[in-house]
Amino acid sequence: MSKEKAQKKQSSSPSSRAWLIGGIVVAIVAAIAIGAYIWKTSSGTSSSLTTNGPVENRPLPDHGDKSLLQGVESFPNEGRDHVSSASELNYKTDLPTSGAHLPSPVPAGFYSEKIQPGLLVHSLEHGGVVIYYDPARLSNDVEKSLRAFVKAHLEMWAGVVVMPSPVHYDAPFILTAWTKMLKLENYDARVVQAFLAEYLGRGPENPVR
Repeated sequence: MSKEKAQKKQSSSPSSRAWLIGGIVVAIVAAIAIGAYIWKTSSGTSSSLTTNGPVENRPLPDHGDKSLLQGVESFPNEGRDHVSSASELNYKTDLPTSGAHLPSPVPAGFYSEKIQPGLLVHSLEHGGVVIYYDPARLSNDVEKSLRAFVKAHLEMWAGVVVMPSPVHYDAPFILTAWTKMLKLENYDARVVQAFLAEYLGRGPENPVR
């Protein structure tokens, strides 16, 4: 057998083919790994996606951004007594932030009907936040955002209640917590999140944050 034929036979042997196939497999695996790394660094990990996702779904920080809460008003504490009848209630503000209230709170939720203030104040005492909206200014996007905030915060001691404003107010969106109020001329989900971060779950009866 000539030297040329021997080399040709050797190059086509099973061991040579195995090395060739192995090299191709390694190259493919390396290409996949590089591609996955590039995608991960460019689009972020699942945790960063959660952090940078819709503001309504983000975990609340310990406190709200102070720069977004400069308009928060504080009111005197009007008490925490329970009464059996709404006729016994007399609040100093149209949208109360404290005071005597009915025995039951309002479950967290998005409501299209007005709710008795005595029930809302009980929710505030529990650490809830009540958000009032002007139906004429409730766009589809704003409603979707508010419903998302409600869905994310349904706890008994840290729930969000959203309802139409019972009176004509000087702002279309008003956020209330125990002795606190923030009026918004324009809806901003970042401000809502900051308000929740600062006050939700921190009512006088059973603070949970």
